[in-house]
Amino acid sequence: MRLHGAVIVGLLCVVVARDGGAAGQGGAQQPNILFFITDDESAVERSAYGWSKLPTPAFDRVAKDGVLFTNGFTTAPSCAPSRASVLTGRHFWELEQGGFIQAFIPEKYPTVSQILADDGYEVARTGKGWGPGSHPTLGIASESLGRKFDRETIADPPKGVHDNDYAGNFAKFLKTRDASKPFFFWAGVMEPHEPSGPDNYRLLEKEFGVSLDEVPLPPFMEDTPRKRQARANFLYEICLADRHLARMLASLEERGLLENTLVVVTADNGTAISDGSQALRGKASPYDLGCHVPLAMMWPARVPSGRTVTDFVSFADFAPTFLEAAGLDVPAGMTGRSLDPMLTSGKSGRVEPERDFMITGLEWHGEFDPESRSCRSIRDDRYAYLVRYANVDGQGQPLDTAALVMPVKEELYDLEKDPWQLHDLASDPAMAAAASGFSTGHYLATVFRQETGVTPLKYGAAASTGR
Repeated sequence: MRLHGAVIVGLLCVVVARDGGAAGQGGAQQPNILFFITDDESAVERSAYGWSKLPTPAFDRVAKDGVLFTNGFTTAPSCAPSRASVLTGRHFWELEQGGFIQAFIPEKYPTVSQILADDGYEVARTGKGWGPGSHPTLGIASESLGRKFDRETIADPPKGVHDNDYAGNFAKFLKTRDASKPFFFWAGVMEPHEPSGPDNYRLLEKEFGVSLDEVPLPPFMEDTPRKRQARANFLYEICLADRHLARMLASLEERGLLENTLVVVTADNGTAISDGSQALRGKASPYDLGCHVPLAMMWPARVPSGRTVTDFVSFADFAPTFLEAAGLDVPAGMTGRSLDPMLTSGKSGRVEPERDFMITGLEWHGEFDPESRSCRSIRDDRYAYLVRYANVDGQGQPLDTAALVMPVKEELYDLEKDPWQLHDLASDPAMAAAASGFSTGHYLATVFRQETGVTPLKYGAAASTGR
């Protein structure tokens, strides 16, 4: 068994509403749940986090009328494992084949959608659910997210944009559902996943008032007209996704559901972006641009508004949150922790002091040996400590256990001075104390080499590694 670690959070939106819902175990009426998740978007892309000025009023509304989380992380900067964590309430290294892209979620792991369905929830979805992956007999069924609502489409969408009318499909669901049941609806927006339309930068300015000179560029990106156009094409799709969110909120309001609706907005993993050397800086990397995702939640009936929370929260925390909101027991195997007490506390800042760090990582993202994206990261308020691993030796042969657990590179970043993680301090003698603090204070050896286990795909289930 290969051991690995990862805990982070790419863009989802969860909505919970009470309209004729059944009573939970505690006797309270159960909420409906709308889970809205975008594809490939780092937290910095949203203006609520201070760097970008991109207009996303629907996200801003959720943050203003609820809670903005400044430390929301996907468990892995890759679509399938991050979404698997949402469904199972477990970190990616706890999911065997579910920790990989293009694999499957073993059926032995209960999913929040199935638990809710078993309790009487009407479960449905539109757009991208869990994946990319497969549904063999040993994995969860393709219907695990319920009925699909994809028939409502947009005529002649811009190039690079899917024709799925996500908000229209949600409205269709609301019209046809059994109103006597609570619902769980997964809205999987496939934007802003690349490739983007080559001329959508023009639409960004025309429709949203953002010109090329206003497009934010990370400091490691070369500032050229072509780069600005590419960024603008990508950002246009974020604005489109926000429009769908706005329409979904409006649909809930029209039906009198928003007051008792929990809205959780996030992305499955970070922006797909690389630096001048083509090294990955976002999606499929252990940096913040890969793992730190936008996250806001609102629930007017229960969650005090206007708050910013700095606790580190993970995708694995969503399933326990939904179940607790519904008044249901959380299975013992779900290792995430419910956010419900935090949401309803009315507190801002660091609400739960023990939530002061995050573990994230990745095992595989479709690369071919000898390239390896296997990595782990531990991050707190001040530092980010990254470890990279190899999977084969110089001759392309699988490494033995001892070699697999040995880092081939370690990186350390001071996030107060270097938020973009551009200046590696791992070899700086002055930073030895900080690195040692991660090793001992966060149990680096245990977390990275013993507890973060993933059954390897490439070398067979019998392979045993120390990662």
